[in-house]
Amino acid sequence: MDLGGEIEAGELVCRSGHRYPIDRGVPRLLPPALSAASRQTAEAFGWQWQHFREMHAEYEAQFLDWIAPLPASFFRDKLVLDAGCGMGRHAYLASRFGARAVIGIDLSDAVFSAQANVRTLPNVHIVQADIYNPPFRGPLFDFIYSIGVLHHLPDPEAGFRSLLRVLKPGGTIFAWVYGAENNGVVAHVIDPLRRGLTSKLPPPVLRGIAWPLAVLLEGAVRGIYQPLRSTPVFKRLPMHDYLYSLAAFSFRQNYNIVFDHLVAPTAFYLRRDDFEAWFKRSQLRDIEISWRNQNSWRGRGVLPA
Repeated sequence: MDLGGEIEAGELVCRSGHRYPIDRGVPRLLPPALSAASRQTAEAFGWQWQHFREMHAEYEAQFLDWIAPLPASFFRDKLVLDAGCGMGRHAYLASRFGARAVIGIDLSDAVFSAQANVRTLPNVHIVQADIYNPPFRGPLFDFIYSIGVLHHLPDPEAGFRSLLRVLKPGGTIFAWVYGAENNGVVAHVIDPLRRGLTSKLPPPVLRGIAWPLAVLLEGAVRGIYQPLRSTPVFKRLPMHDYLYSLAAFSFRQNYNIVFDHLVAPTAFYLRRDDFEAWFKRSQLRDIEISWRNQNSWRGRGVLPA
């Protein structure tokens, strides 16, 4: 069945005889078996991005800040892979920035939210697939980015290296990950709470718990971090750059951020040297690693031609 150019339902059949369904416009190219950790992570984030699926105007500035210093013009005429697309907000923006085509992959049922958000864009396609097993033959993409995903994999560097298999020589790969540095509050308070309790709760229950925590966060951001921004006291506040950055978002968006930090079954916090080593071990060139909000890392590199 084909509606408006997208195949809404059907089946893909490989030469080997394997069959993969197309569900609501999304090819479901999943491997035959997933680890328990991967399955649990997919279920958690699938629920999240089907309940926090709204597109917000602030997402454009946030996306450009994540991939800085790459400008929006960098996407023009490129074939782009969004590795871990969630609800499709970045794939949507990559298309708006002039990409020739964008493929978004995600292991979770968030793909259905993504498909709904990009449905009107003929050059964006969503596929349910595993980052460890990208369902593409040979080097294909000019630009691959993965934002906030690799640190939730059981083996983050293995996920990074699997993406390089489908990057063209001369192509660029970008990743954003949680940092270990300057994340004391997360390491000593939030992460133990996540590992010991919240990631084990049913998502609807966790959503109820996250709401009052989001209220407290909103009060701190609006009542402390924002007013003290231009004073000497600001630099002494914990996670000052990161928490101040949340002032740009609505309560609904910050509620989602709180939920996001508590729902993940797996989360790694990476030191700069360890993150940079991924790029060096993969023999990428023009490597650039930079801070984001003094508590997370951006990294990019180019695959030699």
